[in-house]
Amino acid sequence: MEQLTFLPVLLGSDINAYGMARSFHEEYGVKSLALASFPLAPTRYSKIVTVQVHESLADPEAFLAIVLEQGKELSTKHDKLVLVPCGDSYAELVSRFQKELSEFFIVATPPHDLLESLVNKARFYELCAAHGIAHPATRIITAQDARDVDALEIPFSFPVALKPSDSVSYLDVKFEGRKKAYILDSADEVRHIVREIYAHGYTDTLVLQEYIPGDDSHMRVLNAYVDATSTVRMMCLGNPLLEDHAPDMVGNYTVIRSSSNQEVYAQIQKFLQGIGYVGFANFDMKFDARDGSYKLFELNPRQGRSSFFVTLAGYNLARYLVEDRVFGRQSTTVYGDHESLWMQIPKRVFLKYVQSADEKKRAQALIRTGKWGTTLRYAKDMNLMRWLILLRMDMRYFQSYRRYFTARSANTEGV
Repeated sequence: MEQLTFLPVLLGSDINAYGMARSFHEEYGVKSLALASFPLAPTRYSKIVTVQVHESLADPEAFLAIVLEQGKELSTKHDKLVLVPCGDSYAELVSRFQKELSEFFIVATPPHDLLESLVNKARFYELCAAHGIAHPATRIITAQDARDVDALEIPFSFPVALKPSDSVSYLDVKFEGRKKAYILDSADEVRHIVREIYAHGYTDTLVLQEYIPGDDSHMRVLNAYVDATSTVRMMCLGNPLLEDHAPDMVGNYTVIRSSSNQEVYAQIQKFLQGIGYVGFANFDMKFDARDGSYKLFELNPRQGRSSFFVTLAGYNLARYLVEDRVFGRQSTTVYGDHESLWMQIPKRVFLKYVQSADEKKRAQALIRTGKWGTTLRYAKDMNLMRWLILLRMDMRYFQSYRRYFTARSANTEGV
């Protein structure tokens, strides 16, 4: 029987897009097409992904027209087209236009009303509470609260965590001192940041939370693939050992050791199947040593920029999507338990700045035995220009950690 041909169509050109392109190439030997509103370094000069730039792709109306036009043309050359969003805004657009896009593409995404509840952090925590999922104690701050910010009540001891409910609209908010999320040590700091955020155009709610103590190694990240019947087919847990500490990159993992925890798997599987989820899901959580629980911070309705650690651990992300939606081959649920080390930064940076001596020793053992890797250094896709790009990225990491990393910041991650 002749094998179906398929083309992965990725949305985005960042490291997430490259990680998915590499996953498709490693498993099936196919070259992906990436549609993006602008080109980014991780996918430049690549032989495994072609980037097609459409400057208006972020505009909803233009997005639909562009992607449908591509679908109409490409569907004459391939049996199946697999659409994979590689960013929050693209995930939202794919979910919103799921019905129209399904004419040409395989679309694995949650229903739009569910996605909207999941990406809005205030509503996400309400959903967690309804399903008995542990999360940090939370107070929602509204625009009305900001109008009388001096009277704002802060029900937690300091430090506290503050972040926007709507991370997509927050991308357009610019002011001096802006961060993705904040760890704040006093009421004055909280009131100042709340005032600045709303004064610069943000309109949705903010999330104020108790701070869960512990350094980067207390964080956990879990990736899952859920099929069209909302049955979880794969989960893989990772222990982030170091995060990016640059102000606009806080919360992005730079080193992850893949691991396993059946209690966490059972909890997340029950949650995803209970809410009727479909597609890739990426959870951030933190171990709370005070009560032994894992408290959920957020769910991203897509694979993340560091999710290649799952493929590296032996659970190729593309495989679960393609086997399910292209070939219709079902499998039993896979619970990741292989140990490997994924790094986005140079080894020397990791070994200098990792805080946990035990995790450093464990990571060094994985490096010695060859059980480690990166997303971007793919032997089948290296050339002089890519070497130069990666060298430049490495230099930036050396400079960034030297400038922004402090023991204080390492102990205030996880927001």
